[in-house]
Amino acid sequence: MIKDLRIRAALAPDAPAVGAVLERCGLPTDDVFRLLEHFHVAVHESQIVGCGAGERFGDTVVIRSVAVLPEYRDQGVASHVVRAVLMRARANGVKRAVLLTTSCPSYFARYGFSLIPAAKLPAEVLSSSEFHRHTDTPPLCMCCELT
Repeated sequence: MIKDLRIRAALAPDAPAVGAVLERCGLPTDDVFRLLEHFHVAVHESQIVGCGAGERFGDTVVIRSVAVLPEYRDQGVASHVVRAVLMRARANGVKRAVLLTTSCPSYFARYGFSLIPAAKLPAEVLSSSEFHRHTDTPPLCMCCELT
């Protein structure tokens, strides 16, 4: 665990740093400005070292863009970010969280996520940019009930 790590909601001036973290982690950056209000950031010594967002669609939140700089991985940063995103969703009355992953289903299973067919999700979730981004190799779809 990193000493003096802070998790907070992203602010407008954080957009370039969030974009840089996503880019270094090989994740898309095109939605950063549009989604910034949905992001949480992990800050260590005034540097943003991780981030994650929860984009709401009705009573469902799509967890996306969870990323941690390589030199800060395996120290609990992502866990704090994911917990913050899920806590915010619960506080806002969201009933379920969903996500797409190509490489980390066991990581998200720790938070109660399990594999589901994407076809079971509400139409508004399926029409989100996150679900349209993946056209070549379909990722795994996971869901977690928050109530």
